[in-house]
Amino acid sequence: MRVFVLCAWLLTAGLGGYLATVWIRHGGLRQRTPGVTRLPLWLVLGHVALAVAGLAAWTAYLLGDVRSSAWAACAVVLIVAAFGFMMLLRWMPSSGRHSQGAATAERHFPLTAVVAHGASAGATVLLVLLVVLRSM
Repeated sequence: MRVFVLCAWLLTAGLGGYLATVWIRHGGLRQRTPGVTRLPLWLVLGHVALAVAGLAAWTAYLLGDVRSSAWAACAVVLIVAAFGFMMLLRWMPSSGRHSQGAATAERHFPLTAVVAHGASAGATVLLVLLVVLRSM
């Protein structure tokens, strides 16, 4: 089950990497002026950095069977999910000033990729929680 969680996490990371590539390719890193983008740089980079840290903690748990690494991964994946949910809510269409301006980098996200990333992330969070709580 622990290796299955790793596979789910890697799938989520792959889909997230694809979305990050689309965002960067369409100028996401250059859109730093307030009101230009819905996804501030701190939110995107925090989401990515914490996801990588959580994956590293889960890998340490797999390799060393250290429970504290599993709990750390569990805590981090919950924060990553919260950041991801914040980005999803900011990405969704609205009638605010962001939707009236020029096309932002995040408007180029394919809906199927966003849904797939979110679904695999949700599954990953649930699997991490189940494995950690089961090992108590």
